[in-house]
Amino acid sequence: MTNDISLPDPVAYGLKTFADVLPDRDPIVGEDPGSFDGFRAGLIKALTPLTPYELVIAENLVAIEWELVQQRRMRDAGLREAMRKKIQKAVASKLYTDHEVAMEDAWERHFEAGGTEDDWEEPDKFDRDAAKEAGDDLAARAISRDLSVQQDACVEISELGLLPVELMSEAYSASRLSNVTRHDEKVQELERRRREIKRDFDALQKMRPVEATVEVVDA
Repeated sequence: MTNDISLPDPVAYGLKTFADVLPDRDPIVGEDPGSFDGFRAGLIKALTPLTPYELVIAENLVAIEWELVQQRRMRDAGLREAMRKKIQKAVASKLYTDHEVAMEDAWERHFEAGGTEDDWEEPDKFDRDAAKEAGDDLAARAISRDLSVQQDACVEISELGLLPVELMSEAYSASRLSNVTRHDEKVQELERRRREIKRDFDALQKMRPVEATVEVVDA
């Protein structure tokens, strides 16, 4: 005999869906706008909670998986910021060196033309703001989603005397005592919690009848 079961009728509990027992989730600045809803829908569909309690546990898993994604995004943002500063400093150093060489050439031409130190005027000053902008531009191109732009930027970085892989390693090492480390630690904690909750969820599912009709609750 088949034991067909389906999700209890939420109307009997004064609800439109059992998802109504859960609080609405407000977005957090920094998340990709609207991305959580699709993320949640995909995971809930994969987990297929059958009962209200399974839904609550499934929502806990969704929350943990989402936070894992965000913690990794924040960690990567920290690494990119560390690399941006390194690239910016290298670009500024290169531009300053080029400027100094240009000024030495200008001085030699001035001297050869009969000029003296008293009437010497530096043709132009080193523009630190422009150097900073150039460094930021190179760092931005280095993480471009356009592969050709990214590749060209990596070549420029190498020409500055920075190997991209060493740059990444140095940025990670320099961040070990900063937010990057804290995000890594949080990821490990979340992964442990995920294993525990998933174990509970799997145990709940094993208690179901062998044959059942599963109805997924939409948020």
